[in-house]
Amino acid sequence: MVAGASGPSQSAIDRAVHTLRRLAGWHIWPPRVDTIRELVPGDPAVLLPTKRLLEIESLSIDGAPRPVEDLVWDEDGVVYVPGLAPRRDGVPRVVEAVIRHGFDNPADIVGVALAIAGRSEQPQSSYAVGRISVGAPGTATPQSTEWRILDTYRLGPRP
Repeated sequence: MVAGASGPSQSAIDRAVHTLRRLAGWHIWPPRVDTIRELVPGDPAVLLPTKRLLEIESLSIDGAPRPVEDLVWDEDGVVYVPGLAPRRDGVPRVVEAVIRHGFDNPADIVGVALAIAGRSEQPQSSYAVGRISVGAPGTATPQSTEWRILDTYRLGPRP
């Protein structure tokens, strides 16, 4: 695919998607199965790095499997593990979860990825405002309005 004629190249799209996923802190789309390994303080509420949890296939705490049917969770990745408590020695617990997560077709963030990919292939995509160059050519970063869309998919602060 030639940039401009039929849209950005696949490699430019891949770079843009990778950038968005890195900035958001998780996979975003499409839905897929991932194995997540997190250190947690041991509170019953475990935060998994996702904003669209679809299914928990398995979950273990410090290597001990927990029955999935005992878990209470929401799509934002908050999983309540009954009976989970901090260790007496203060060492974090290790949570390993196999989850299916991600959005099917989030048109807004897909549009941002395509816009970033298109800009990254335009050699003259930067312009000067006074003595400041804005929008370095060949980069794959969101513009100000695109950050607002990305912010709805970004993971918030984690304890």
